[in-house]
Amino acid sequence: MVNNILGSHANLSTLLAQSVNNANQTTPPTSLQATANLEANAQKITDELLGQFSDEKVGQVLNQQLTSLLTISSTPSILNYKLSDEELALRTVISSQQEGLLNNENSTKLIERLNTSVKNIQGAYASTSAILSNLGQLGHKQQTFLASSQQRVERSLNPFMEDLNRKNYENSDNYLFELSVKTKEGDVINITFNSAQGYDENTGEATDDFSLSYEVNGDLSKAEHQALTQVLSGVGEMADEFFKTKQSSHSSYVPLNQTDISLDFLTGFNHQQLSGFDVSFSTTDGETILPSENNLNLSYNIDAASNQQALVYKLESGQNEVDFTLDMSTFGGQDINQMQQYITTLDKSLEDSRRNSFDETNDSAFGHKGDEKMKQGFALFKDAFTSMSSAAERYSRIESVASQQFTNGRELVSDLVDNMITNDPRYQGLGSSEKNTLGEGISKLADFDVAFSFAMDRGDYQPKSNIELSQATEQEKSGKFSGVTQSKNASTRFDYQDSHPNTYDKKESYNIGTAVKNNELVGLDQSYKADVDKKTYQFNPEKSQYEIKMALKEQTISESSIRFINDIWLEKNQDSYSMDKKERINSNSTQDEFKRTSSHSHSKLVTLIGDLDKLAEDKNVRREYLTNLSQVNFFMDKEN
Repeated sequence: MVNNILGSHANLSTLLAQSVNNANQTTPPTSLQATANLEANAQKITDELLGQFSDEKVGQVLNQQLTSLLTISSTPSILNYKLSDEELALRTVISSQQEGLLNNENSTKLIERLNTSVKNIQGAYASTSAILSNLGQLGHKQQTFLASSQQRVERSLNPFMEDLNRKNYENSDNYLFELSVKTKEGDVINITFNSAQGYDENTGEATDDFSLSYEVNGDLSKAEHQALTQVLSGVGEMADEFFKTKQSSHSSYVPLNQTDISLDFLTGFNHQQLSGFDVSFSTTDGETILPSENNLNLSYNIDAASNQQALVYKLESGQNEVDFTLDMSTFGGQDINQMQQYITTLDKSLEDSRRNSFDETNDSAFGHKGDEKMKQGFALFKDAFTSMSSAAERYSRIESVASQQFTNGRELVSDLVDNMITNDPRYQGLGSSEKNTLGEGISKLADFDVAFSFAMDRGDYQPKSNIELSQATEQEKSGKFSGVTQSKNASTRFDYQDSHPNTYDKKESYNIGTAVKNNELVGLDQSYKADVDKKTYQFNPEKSQYEIKMALKEQTISESSIRFINDIWLEKNQDSYSMDKKERINSNSTQDEFKRTSSHSHSKLVTLIGDLDKLAEDKNVRREYLTNLSQVNFFMDKEN
């Protein structure tokens, strides 16, 4: 900033360079202090100045007054170069500003320093006139000299003051809030709020702009007004948290703590009156050393035709970026246990991603602060997930047709499966059930597909975590059989977005298929699969490339098939596990050497419980059983 103004003035550049290195400067004198100093300096006027004062002698008195304003104790030596009045005045301003910068003062404090410096310079001219007047030496010639000098000083200071104001205010605080709400009838409500502090090139002064607009395209009913008020209340609470301010010498903006934001108001979103909303918040914090932008965008919409609700959230704050999306059906039921299973899955996925980002010092790739930001965003993501699920449950109660369809379909089958898994002593289940955080059985919750990501720019590295979770359900009916199939999937990925080759991937899936006849569960197929793929690399400076350090692949598969026909229980269970690991054992050798570890296991069990003697002895019973078994298998295969 200063170098642009000083340009080729080598003497002033030297003064500034020395003032930068002087960290023990005192605070700039106030107007009263300056006056006291000037009066004291009046006593130093020597007898040789008491004659008729020439311009040179008047200049000496003025020079003393301006020199007394300097805040730097050590006066630099510049080959006995005599500073002009303009240079002394400019040096006074620069030294005061530099002291403020060394103290990490914000733009408001720096502007206060600038105003004080200008007042003190004006005071120096007033004191010089007073001294000359007391000595009987203030004639027309001396007054003309001082006025001309002061005019030159003001012309010299103006470019500096304009540039300083521009630098301090052109990137100062800006606040923007935009909300657009759309009713089910197609009416649109737009609300915009903008507050900005800037710099007026014409007047050279700081400006404060404020604008608020409210626009409605269409006619709102009383019910729509009430629904809009509910949205405004929820969004308003978000805005209160986002636009928090504080008094600080570094910044007036409080970094957003996402755990203070709530999306609970989505649970009560009036889908009968409104179809969705889009909201965005942004701030530009110009008082920090590097001006930072903070942007939050949230969109929530309901598609009545496809019975879907969708939410998109994105927060960009400094080095961090939180991004999550949720697509969910508007039809679903309450399932507390399953919701807890999903929350556990999400928490475990995030922890897996974080732990597998650890470097050799066992520190997370995101650092402590990055971890906290990621956890805050993840908590808000889970809040949105549970709120939208509760909204789907409420929609289902309101929409009677959908509620009947749901009750007669998935909920009935879900209860039958839960009863078999929980209460039937013959049930053996999946061998990997303790690893299956997705949960066994059929979820009553609304189907969904959600994703969360957290990315961070750490200069040389850009670590990123991705978490995905989904549930999809289908209902099938054929002849006397009906059934439900459902898939639950979770995935975790950590990488460095091409800035480093280390990666971690984990995919989990749980699938279930059912067959129901005469309100009895006659077929139940389940499978669980988990795949882990992890690779770490080390840099080889001799080859100037990354080389594989460790590669790990793991796979777990569990399958269960149950047929319960004519009081005969037939259950087949299979479990398998495989692991392949490759580790580099030479770090300096010219040849690649690895240690390989492998592990494989497989088990299979068939259980048959019932009146087997009757089945073996009676052909009719056996024929009926085999016919029914074939029909169930055909229906189950058709589902898949």
